[in-house]
Amino acid sequence: MSAPVDKPLPTPCLPTLGQVLARAHMRLILFAVLMAGVTLTVTGVLVIRGYADRNLALIAQTVAYTVEPALIFDDMEAARSGIAAVAASESVHRVDVRTPDGRELVSWRRPGDDIMTMIEGGIANLVASAPATVDVRRGDRLIARVSVHGGAEGLGRFILSGLATAIACLLLTLIATWTLARRLQRDVTDPLSRIADVAHEVRANRQFDRRAPHAHIREVDQLGRDFNALLEELNDWHSGVLSHNRMLERQATRDALTGLGNRAMFERALPATIAQADALNLPFAILYLDVNRFKPVNDTYGHDAGDAMLIVIAARLRAGLRSGDQAFRLGGDEFALILAPGVGQEEMEAVQARISDGMRQPIMLPGGESVDGSLSIGSARYPQDSADARDLLRHADAAMYAAKGRRAGGKE
Repeated sequence: MSAPVDKPLPTPCLPTLGQVLARAHMRLILFAVLMAGVTLTVTGVLVIRGYADRNLALIAQTVAYTVEPALIFDDMEAARSGIAAVAASESVHRVDVRTPDGRELVSWRRPGDDIMTMIEGGIANLVASAPATVDVRRGDRLIARVSVHGGAEGLGRFILSGLATAIACLLLTLIATWTLARRLQRDVTDPLSRIADVAHEVRANRQFDRRAPHAHIREVDQLGRDFNALLEELNDWHSGVLSHNRMLERQATRDALTGLGNRAMFERALPATIAQADALNLPFAILYLDVNRFKPVNDTYGHDAGDAMLIVIAARLRAGLRSGDQAFRLGGDEFALILAPGVGQEEMEAVQARISDGMRQPIMLPGGESVDGSLSIGSARYPQDSADARDLLRHADAAMYAAKGRRAGGKE
């Protein structure tokens, strides 16, 4: 039973720095405007309410003096006229005159029922003070009680004006916040966003040549400069790693003495060439080569002479190859060539002849001696001789040993 595969967690939808800062500024400004507006409005309402209470008490006292004679003589119409004369010019909503037991004698209400008056009155009634009450006496006898209800339209207008002012301040706040957010985006969030884009390209695509632009704010600009300096160091480190990897790859796939591909590279190149030949439906060939009389040269003149001989042979092999052909040193004095797909029998034989002709000239050793650099060559063609890489190599190796045997027998 296979182990469960961990699925990557989804990336959360996070707000940008510009959005966070814009929200913070908006909340701060709205809070400041709201606190200032509420404070001014409440203070104004309390002050106006205090003045209204004192004014209402004076009006109630005046109404009581005005209606007292009319009440004594039981002239309710005169009392109503007197109330209207006093209350009409003042901020009074209603005047009630009642007997001590609560029976209504005279009542006056301010006319007017337009929408604006109703709105102002409704708002003002929420904060309006209690009615002012004054007793009407004749001597020590209580004959009536006057109740004056203040008209709060002025207070309502004040509250509406405060609300309108608060809305205007909020609009100005929105404009100021938008302007500040634009500047913040230009000076802070845009440079940081570009630094983040460069970091992403470096991490995802290894683009170490990218650099963060300069900014108009010192701290952000210093961050960009330090980030660019870090990228310079990363670029140098990355270049060094690539160079070291190339060197390691060359050491792993190249023969240190001749510079040709080694056996490991040959074992990778042969299957790759087979796949290429199959895709193109073209034949190719391999040549297996062995240096004749190499051991006597090593034994007689030393290993330095043998190494010099192998270096010259490798150079002559390169010179005899076509474009696309590959040369390898398999170890000791054994070499292999892969002739690129598309080579025919005649062309393969022409390459063998060109290599043999190149080896006819004696090889000069470091000590001044000259030796023969001839090769024994065996070949195999794909897929005529074999369609399997190992069998193809064994076929070429057998052909090479057959050629070496014919040379030893004097048949060549």
